Amino acid sequence: MANPPDRVQLTQFVTTIKNAEQQVGENIIEALKHPGSVAVLTTAVLGPDGQQRVLSMALDEQRMNQVQEILQSAVEEREDEELCYGFHCLVKPKAANEPTGSNE
Repeated sequence: MANPPDRVQLTQFVTTIKNAEQQVGENIIEALKHPGSVAVLTTAVLGPDGQQRVLSMALDEQRMNQVQEILQSAVEEREDEELCYGFHCLVKPKAANEPTGSNE
């Protein structure tokens, strides 16, 4: 639930987690019991009543293959990025033959 902002405070969002590990685990196990299920895709969503929900979808072999194809194409299409940790990013040094901008 969000507290209304005022000129001094930031808006705060507070959520109580109720044994998330058990809730997620039970949801996944139930999805795996679905006939033909070989894998489970799980995420957290916000329900129409504003409550958080754990959503799992049982994947049969055909759907799992589709997921694997999507993941593989994402790996092939992505561009390598500089590593960042929080606000700190590692910057690659210039190659020896690139100008440094100085007149040395």
